[in-house]
Amino acid sequence: MRAERAPSSLNLFGLATALMIALAGGAVWALAALFRQETLAVLALPLGFLIGRVLAGTHGPRGTWVAALCAATFSLLASGYALWMIASGRVAMLLGMRLSETLSSIGLDLTFAMTRAWLTVPDLMFIAGGVFLAAAAATWHRRPRVQIQSSEPSKE
Repeated sequence: MRAERAPSSLNLFGLATALMIALAGGAVWALAALFRQETLAVLALPLGFLIGRVLAGTHGPRGTWVAALCAATFSLLASGYALWMIASGRVAMLLGMRLSETLSSIGLDLTFAMTRAWLTVPDLMFIAGGVFLAAAAATWHRRPRVQIQSSEPSKE
């Protein structure tokens, strides 16, 4: 019988996986938002849940406050990345430039001003809900079932 190791409080592979999911999810969110010409902040909810479940899975720091903090941070990072890409894409469409040129020339102050101008209160609530959902999903995990063996001899 093999002994199970207790999960560590910090697993770099799990953190790197969650970070890559956050960045890829932010890029997909931005692509969908630019295609639909909307913010689509509702996508922060499933993205936050996915980030949280990855950190609560077998690779991440399960059910700890570290997992909740990392999931909330990665969810905020994904939202910020998506909003930066959406703002850059809108500037690129308005000016007729390529997105790669716009990404290198647009500053954070212009990105922040544009994002603040078109974000609504429901959009901010969806983003905050995604952060909360990520933290909640990261802290929730199932404990493995323990099989109780009886001390009585089996009757065969």
